[in-house]
Order: sequence, then structure tokens, then C-alpha cells
Amino acid sequence: MGADYPRVVIAGAHSSAGKTTVATGIMAALTRRGYCVQGYKVGPDYIDPGYHAAATGRPARNLDGWLVPPSVLPGLFARAARGADLAVIEGVMGLFDGEACGEGISTAGVAKLLDAPVVLVVDGSGLAESAAALVWGYKNFDPRLNLAGVIFNRVGSSSHAGLLKKAVEEKTGVKVIGCLPREEGLNLPERHLGLLPATEKKDTRDYICRLGEAVARSVDLEEIVRAAKSAPRLAGSGLPAGADGRPGVRLAVAWDAAFHFYYRDSLEELERYGAELVYFSPLRDRALPPGVHGLYLGGGFPESFLEELAANEKMREEIWAAHRRGMPIYAECGGLLYLAEEIEGFDGRRFWGAGIVPVKVRFSKKLAALGYARARVLNDNILAPKGRVLNGHVFHYSVCSEPPPRTPRAYSLERAGGEEWGTDGFVLGNTLASYLHLNFAGCPDLAAGLVASMQRYKEAGGA
Repeated sequence: MGADYPRVVIAGAHSSAGKTTVATGIMAALTRRGYCVQGYKVGPDYIDPGYHAAATGRPARNLDGWLVPPSVLPGLFARAARGADLAVIEGVMGLFDGEACGEGISTAGVAKLLDAPVVLVVDGSGLAESAAALVWGYKNFDPRLNLAGVIFNRVGSSSHAGLLKKAVEEKTGVKVIGCLPREEGLNLPERHLGLLPATEKKDTRDYICRLGEAVARSVDLEEIVRAAKSAPRLAGSGLPAGADGRPGVRLAVAWDAAFHFYYRDSLEELERYGAELVYFSPLRDRALPPGVHGLYLGGGFPESFLEELAANEKMREEIWAAHRRGMPIYAECGGLLYLAEEIEGFDGRRFWGAGIVPVKVRFSKKLAALGYARARVLNDNILAPKGRVLNGHVFHYSVCSEPPPRTPRAYSLERAGGEEWGTDGFVLGNTLASYLHLNFAGCPDLAAGLVASMQRYKEAGGA
């Protein structure tokens, strides 16, 4: 039996068409009109959901058919959408990009899984009547998609907007529901991993307000709402049964400007298996929260705060001591860097890390790794036994030096297409540190494994 969840996908004709600007602006504008909006991001991206959350006041979610089985995505979507008036789903890359990796990975794939209408964002700069041919192609490429409308971005003038609207609506029958003018103040700043995170943008609140106002002036918001409400009842929106355990252990989760890359569904999965999440800041705090039985160091931008992290010797010593006591420590990407012996930033300056992982890390302006990965566990660890196969994602500009001989490695990796991709990560007692990002909603046994490791540590007298 299905349920009603008004929903619309905001897709890009290609990367950099402006879909984050448009999607976030729509969320902000609708929220200001009194709608309760739930935001989502297709794909593994951590940064865009930060802007969605700032626009809606609700935690944003990721929908990714590689990190989570496609059959589970409707249930994850529905769980987050409860209580909202409508859902706005921002796509990834171009509408059909990523389909070669499997079901539920491209924006189009997620739209089909959720039976959601699509609004296509097109960069209008440099286009006139040719825009009709482009939109016609997107409309007819996959008849299973419901293309509900088009929004043009970076439009030069009102006459340009009129020309685009006339050509597209007469030649394709697709409604043009918005034309955003070219406005430099609406562009988000970028750096090596993409957009500057909302946590670091000093004027995020003002920016979201300006963006919402610009979209309200240029987009027919009622047409967006009508499109969302046209979505049929959502079938297959149940979730697998979980543990729903009472809190029995306390997990310290690093959360500040340096560490904030976490999937909301991952954190909730840990809570379902009995972990009480306690947040702390490696940048500001001098000690771990009291009475914790495990530590989760997520990804983020520690490379932007190396001096501050190194200066907080008390916290580095606390984490080192916790490792020596056998406390379970799980570190993803940025967390791995922080646990290294030494970190060399983009500018060549070197700083001390926590010293648990016996490598030195160096940043380069050249991308080191990007893409979906299939990982085989090489050594038993706090998440999973040897031989377990996991789906994850990697994206980093840093490289690790060779560890000492016989240092236990965490994973052997394959790319999504099946090519070998080397080894990744380290298993050091009860510490697991790697570049691999995981979503525990796609592999609940890993959340159960971490909680069980913490329970064993607690029963052995830890904390």
C-alpha cells in the first residue's frame, strides 16, 4: 500500500547548470511561504544538503542507489518526508549521468524509483531557439520520466526569457516555469571538493534569504507545488525491520567546521541499534565527552583547519589515549587524516596529527581519487568481518605515505565498473580508518557491528 508524499525532482541538463542554486532557492522560497519542505540530494554529496538544511530548517537526506540498495530508497525517502508538506529533491550531474553504474544512481533513476515529476534546469546563457531542441531531447530520451517543466538559469534579459519560453513551449509542449537572471551574487563559492560548506560560509542565512527572494521573483512556485502534488501514491515505501534498541552505549561524534560529513540516515541507523550520539568538537573541546564507549570521526575539511587542530594538543592526546585503551574508533576520510602522524597542507606546511595511523599525509592540487568503490574487508574490524563486501564512495586530494610493513590494511577496492583500485585504510586494534565513505542505511549490519564493538568495550570496563 502506498502513501501520499508530494515530491518533485530538480534536475540539471548537465553539471554546473545551476541546479543547487535553483533547488535551494525553491526550498527557501517555499519555506518562507509557510510550506514545510523536506530536502534531498541525489548521490553521495555532503555539501549541498547543508544548504538544503539551512533553507528548510530540516535535516536534508541523500538518495544514492550505490550506497543504499535501490529497493530501500523509497522507504528512506518516505521516513524523512513524514510531516513535510512536500519534498524537493536536487539531482546530481546531468539528468541521465551515472546510469551506467546501475539502478537508482542517476537523477533519472531516482526519479523513476520514486515516481516523481522532474523539473529540468537549463543554463540559458548562449541559447535561443536551440533551447527547444535541447528540451525536446530530454523529454523524449526516456518516456518513463515525467518532465513537468523547465527552469532557465543565467538568462540575459526579459526579452531573452521570452524568446526561450516561446521556443520551448511551442516546439516541445513543456512548460517553462521560471527564468532566473544572471546574477553573480547568487553563485556559491567553490574550492577543491566543490562548494564551500554552509557551515563555513559566514553569510549563509543572508545568502539563503537573497536566493529565496530571487527564485520567488523568477519562478512560478505554485507550478512547482502543483507538480509535486501530481506525483502518484508512493509504492514500496516500507523499510526493513531494524533493531530499534534502547541506548546502551554512548558514541562520541566529531561535529564542527572541520568534521561534518555524515549521512543523516547513517547516524539514525546507529541510534536504532542502541547508540546514544554525543557530539563534540576536535577544534574547540579539550576533552572527549564523559562516559563514551566509541568515537566516530567523519569526513569534512580538516585540511582547512590544520593549525587549529594541531594546536589542540589536549584533544589529540585524549584520542590517542582512547585508542590505547582499546576504545572503538571509526574514522572516515577527514577522520583518517586527523589520526595520521603528520599532515602536510596545500601550502606545504606540516602539522601533527593524533599519531594513531602510522603514515604521513600530503595534500596536492591534483585529485587523488574520486568515484564509487566496492570494498572487500581484508581484516576483521569493529564494523565487519574479513571477506564482507561493501559499497562506498571516495573523494580526496590527499595521499598517504607507505605504512610500515605488515600494517593491517582495511579494504581492497574495485571501481564500480569492476577494475581493481588498490588497497585502502588501516585496522589498528579497535581503530578502523580509511578514505571510504559508507552509508550505514545501506548496510545495517555495520551499524550493528560498531555498536556491538562498543558494548564489548563497555563490558570490559571501558569508560
